[in-house]
Amino acid sequence: MVSIDIVSAVVGWLVTLCNDSGVELVRNRRDDRSLRKTIGRSVGTVIAQSDPAVRSTLEHGLVRSFSSPPKLRLDGSVSVRDALQESVADQIADFGEWVSDTTGLPFQDVVEIEPDRFTERVCEAVVSGLRQYAAASELTELVHALDTAEIIGRLEALGLRIDGLSLPTRAAATFSLPRDIPSFTGRHAELERVLEAMNVTGPAMQGVDIHAIDGMAGVGKSAMAVRAAHLLAPRFQDGQLFLHLHGHTPGQRPVDPRDALASLLLVIGVPAAQIPSDLQTRSALWRDRLRTKRILLLLDDAVSSEQVRHLLPGSQGSLVLVTSRRRLTALEGVVPISLETMPPAEAKVLFSRLAARPGLIPSDPQVAEVVRLCGYLPLAIRLTAGKLAHHPHWSVQDLVEDLAATRHRIATMRAEEDSVASAFDLSYRDLTSGQQRLFRLLGLHPGSVIDAYIAASLADIPLANAQEFLDGIFMHHLIDEPARGDYRMHDLVREKAQSLVSLDPVAETEAAVTRMLNYYQHTVRRAAQLIKGRTPESDVPASSTPPAWAPDFAGPAQAVDWLKHQRSNIHATVDYAAVHARPAHAVGISAAMNNFLRSQGHWDQAMALHESALTAATAAGDQAGEAQAWGRLGSMQRLRGEFSAAMASQERAQELHRQVDDRLGEATAVHELGVAQRLCCEYEADRASQERARELYRALGNTLGEANTLHELGTLHWLLGFLRTAHNIHAESLEIYQDLGNEYGEAFAYNQLALTNYHLGDYPTATAQIAHALDLHHALGDRHGQAYSFKELGVVEYLTGDFGSSLATLTRSVDLHRELGSRYGMGLALTDLGALHRLMGNYTAAMTTHIQAIAQHREFGFRYGEACSLKELGVVKGLLEDRAGAEADIGAALELHTSLGHRYGQTDALIAQGNLLVRRAQCEEAHDPLTSALAGARDIEAPLLEAHALEGLARCLFGTNEPEQGLSRLRDALAILQRIGSPDLQRVEEALRRHSAG
Repeated sequence: MVSIDIVSAVVGWLVTLCNDSGVELVRNRRDDRSLRKTIGRSVGTVIAQSDPAVRSTLEHGLVRSFSSPPKLRLDGSVSVRDALQESVADQIADFGEWVSDTTGLPFQDVVEIEPDRFTERVCEAVVSGLRQYAAASELTELVHALDTAEIIGRLEALGLRIDGLSLPTRAAATFSLPRDIPSFTGRHAELERVLEAMNVTGPAMQGVDIHAIDGMAGVGKSAMAVRAAHLLAPRFQDGQLFLHLHGHTPGQRPVDPRDALASLLLVIGVPAAQIPSDLQTRSALWRDRLRTKRILLLLDDAVSSEQVRHLLPGSQGSLVLVTSRRRLTALEGVVPISLETMPPAEAKVLFSRLAARPGLIPSDPQVAEVVRLCGYLPLAIRLTAGKLAHHPHWSVQDLVEDLAATRHRIATMRAEEDSVASAFDLSYRDLTSGQQRLFRLLGLHPGSVIDAYIAASLADIPLANAQEFLDGIFMHHLIDEPARGDYRMHDLVREKAQSLVSLDPVAETEAAVTRMLNYYQHTVRRAAQLIKGRTPESDVPASSTPPAWAPDFAGPAQAVDWLKHQRSNIHATVDYAAVHARPAHAVGISAAMNNFLRSQGHWDQAMALHESALTAATAAGDQAGEAQAWGRLGSMQRLRGEFSAAMASQERAQELHRQVDDRLGEATAVHELGVAQRLCCEYEADRASQERARELYRALGNTLGEANTLHELGTLHWLLGFLRTAHNIHAESLEIYQDLGNEYGEAFAYNQLALTNYHLGDYPTATAQIAHALDLHHALGDRHGQAYSFKELGVVEYLTGDFGSSLATLTRSVDLHRELGSRYGMGLALTDLGALHRLMGNYTAAMTTHIQAIAQHREFGFRYGEACSLKELGVVKGLLEDRAGAEADIGAALELHTSLGHRYGQTDALIAQGNLLVRRAQCEEAHDPLTSALAGARDIEAPLLEAHALEGLARCLFGTNEPEQGLSRLRDALAILQRIGSPDLQRVEEALRRHSAG
């Protein structure tokens, strides 16, 4: 504890100070002892905070400093607090000179603290001691009148306790801002708004400038307002006033405007006897006394606009800062500034400052986690950091573990009488009973976004009432509105709502949950009905009671937009239903979401939803729901390239559908099984599955299912090299899709028709069909289909010589497949991109791309894609004179295509093999593969391959001195290339000219 000499010096200084003003603070020995004790504690705290090695110097210097006569005179023009600050600064300056003269070192080097900071600490200690003394001496009038953490020189209030005091009204102090908070962090943009407004309006601003700083409990409104007030204080020399309105002070009623005006009038020097009794007259007197003044008025913790309105000065050029947990929308001319929680970076800095832990830095990952668990709420951060500061044996990791482990985080965020829970309690109590009930029920909602429809379903109230209650809760900052009509709860506020609703009757909360789940299931189903997928599925029964209020969808576009917007909510709802034993809702909602998620490329989410539905259905013994979940899960696995898992899922779905006698579900499972079998190169199994599915669909009269089996059979025929047959089958499926008005199926049919047409050499038709497909995919928002259409468009572009456009298109396809997680689609697009790089002469890029493609194909056993990439890689290696590598890769590709029956791929690989032999001048050996390739190309009606085989044979014949036959082959190749419009004809024309001239 600080020595008695220092206390005596400070007390003597204060007594001298006050006597100079004619005020007798210490009237007897008891008062003297009380004042000495209080000042001793507060100044002793300053000494205790310093390094032990310099404490003796500090004590000696302070005794010397405060033994000198005070350089202070009160005249009513400045506050006691500011006068003290100036006087202490002067005497500390003398102290600093004494330290320097005595030690030969600067003050800061000896004391290890900056003089200004030391001055501030001493001044705060003195003022704090004086404030405590006033409170202990029951000078309640002074405390009530000022209602601030600092003595502001309201000496007339002391006169209510001290006999014979007579002071002129000009002696009243009008500089009463609370001290600025040293740990204040961030809020740069919000502060800049206030400062910029003052810069714009300046001294000549018309009327009163009012800024209302609102935000949720604990977000730092008062701290920000005080910081802004201190920054602007020099501009308001007529007065800087602070008044706490106690809108949310535990145990206190909000300050009545009439009482608030009495305090303000006393502060500006109006004698108590001259203060009118009624509100309107007081307000008029307040405005009259300030008519020629420019003041800054900080009104903290307002409860309503009405509480503030009568306190506003009328003087031109004054500034009013108001803080409130409510949005003061009824306050005229106000500039609202709504504070959000802190950005993570600022929250980390704040925590590190408040924790006062040596070595703790904001970039520490544990700091990031603890502020996240605090919800980036300044109050929660302050209370949590305080625990660390006062528990030296705790670590940040301990805080993280404690916060993460507890189910009630806000209960742990407290210090003495201060807590996050009590702050939220006070805001909750401001709500009406209807708003309180809805607030509690919002704690049942598992998603992140709330709207009036959800609120109406939870509370079972009309939509208009739900919107009205949400607006009311929003006005009290218990929910935010990030977008029009969308509301969200802060994590800690949500926890408060959950704790409150847990006390409501179970029957009521269960009924609210059921209404919410019914709302989502019905609304998602209505949206899904407007989004026509390509896969026929068994209908999932709707829940028994439709919602009273649900959005209307004018068409597919609005349905898609709503599903996009509600996607995260719906996911959370399915998970909630699965965990809380609501299998019908889990299965029904996930089923209705399937086509949307599939077409939009949200495959990971679809997988997760179907897995949740599967878990719920299995636990409930719901075989029908389980069968549907297995089928949809298998479809997603196939799209993601998990072919073996997809087959297993579809086999299980097929079995369960058969057990519950669901023929439509069985047919779809068999069809999907066949698609996965084809991707695993089990072509005969695929053919058998499609024929079986087609029979089932026909028996049910399901034309869409039949079209799907035709589409798959067409793809199978194309893969096996039956191009003309594939074309005809796809044309038939397209016609069915068009008759049904199923644009999703129509788009994919156009894709496959384009694929067969450009292999058949009809580039213009292929281009037109891809354009149709892209238009449909875009209108449907089908990113999966767009990725495939871009791939086919890129191929046609490079086949017709437009390499620049092809590069952009194929790159877009690769990127889109990657975003979707379509690994086998991305592998195919990479193969075509690598082929383009080769045609452009960029062999290094071609090799790199093909190596990536091969890795993709091998990862999930897609042997067709692997064979195509191996052949292309071999061609590139041949161009780079890696003959051994080229021979090995082309040979492996040829073996794969041959063993799997890929006639187109086999023909293409034979051409590559023959051309490689020709480059090595092994023309005789090249003759057989090229001749076989020519026959194969003609058999499958692939004109480009036929021309390439003829060109290779011509080169072979020139190498064996058979120029006439070589020229004949070149002429045949040229005729084909001219017919199909291939840019390769330029190369063949040049070869014809060269060999004809020779």
